[in-house]
Amino acid sequence: MKSNPLLKWLLIPMALLLVFVGIKLFSGAPGGQPAPKGAASTLTPEEMKALGIAGDTPRDTVATLVAQVKQLRTELQSALGDNKQHKAENERLRARESAIDQRIQSALEGERNRLEQERNQVASDRQHTQGLLQDLQRQLDGLSGKGGPSDLPVGLGLEEGDGQRFNRGVGGTQWVEPDDAKVDARNASKEPSFPLSFGPAQKSLSAAVESVADVGSRAVGASTKAVYTVPSNSTLMGSIAMTALIGRVPIDGTVNDPYPFKVLIGPDNLTANGIDIPDVAGAVVSGTASGDWTLSCVRGQIRSVTFVFQDGTIRTVPEDSSKGGSSGGNSGHNGASIQGGLGWISDPYGIPCVSGERRSNAQQYLGSQALITAAGAGAASLIKSDNGSVAVVANSNGSLGTVGISGNEAMGRILAGGVRDMADWVNKLYGQAFAAVYVQPGAKVAVHLEQPLDIDYDAKGRRVHHRTGEAHASDLD
Repeated sequence: MKSNPLLKWLLIPMALLLVFVGIKLFSGAPGGQPAPKGAASTLTPEEMKALGIAGDTPRDTVATLVAQVKQLRTELQSALGDNKQHKAENERLRARESAIDQRIQSALEGERNRLEQERNQVASDRQHTQGLLQDLQRQLDGLSGKGGPSDLPVGLGLEEGDGQRFNRGVGGTQWVEPDDAKVDARNASKEPSFPLSFGPAQKSLSAAVESVADVGSRAVGASTKAVYTVPSNSTLMGSIAMTALIGRVPIDGTVNDPYPFKVLIGPDNLTANGIDIPDVAGAVVSGTASGDWTLSCVRGQIRSVTFVFQDGTIRTVPEDSSKGGSSGGNSGHNGASIQGGLGWISDPYGIPCVSGERRSNAQQYLGSQALITAAGAGAASLIKSDNGSVAVVANSNGSLGTVGISGNEAMGRILAGGVRDMADWVNKLYGQAFAAVYVQPGAKVAVHLEQPLDIDYDAKGRRVHHRTGEAHASDLD
């Protein structure tokens, strides 16, 4: 191991200092010559004070220097030991770093090999699929009769000398009896009959069609397959109310004609307890709302959810049973649970009632009713018999009597009838005192699900745009 070069430079001033101290000791010995008068000391008091030897005897100075040298040696040995430890630690860290680099390189190489294998597998599957599609296209072209004249061989496949074994009839015509002709044994003179179907040819055509359909079904695969499941008690945060939330306050525990609402759920916040749903572009939630007058808020019950996939396929949960077919998502749940709703909504802070503004026509309704009641009471007060204005009629026996009603009573009855008609019109117009809680559109809400949502992907299902993904013919020059 190389020595520290600092020691070489430190030994020179130390040696000079030792020589100086030795000279001082020998010059101050008892047998020595006395110093000449007027001789000055080599070191000034300031220099001696700076060196820390002011007021010390030469013996004390030497002892101090020896102790300092020993301490310096000890510190140098400690520094050398620390250097050795640091060097060993650096070597260990370098070895560890190289091992980590090797592991990273091996992992990257393995990942590259895996990606290359996957690419080769995808390319092989693509070629295989293209081959199947080409075979299917050729079979369909053959069935539909799209083959051109080039499908027929030259000369209809006949070679020279094939027709020499047939004896030509008169006029160069040779009649060949059909193989499927049926001759009536009882009446030989009757013309032969022919079957109504083509026989083996018809069977071959049917077999070809069935094989083509079988290949197509295998290529497409199952129509409906389960892809995602949003479990119950899931919370979809960050949803936006597309429509206003209008919750009518229940009257006698019943909400008459509740208002519907819709909530939009984007792809970023469409999660099931933190698990992303990547292939779903978004969802639309619909339901009905009811109001709470005391808390001034709106509660919402979720009735259905429509999911839209990236390729345009749509899926509604639960499906409309009137459309027939498979019930799809949530088919395993009974009707009672679905009637109770798929879930409910809350504000972003988890309060199951979204705060809003109170709206009511109670003031107009009660004011109109009070005015109508007062008008009715005033009209009723006029319906009193006034004996001062009556019609007098003489009977056959000579007695007198009153016939009809007085003018004030008639006027009172007319006013009472008008007031009654007005009251009926106001009751029909207002119905009852209307009270509701209103929340503006665009409110942030959270969707809480109480029923699991089974999201199935139907390859043959309805889409927003059915022409998406079709193969289009390129423009011809």
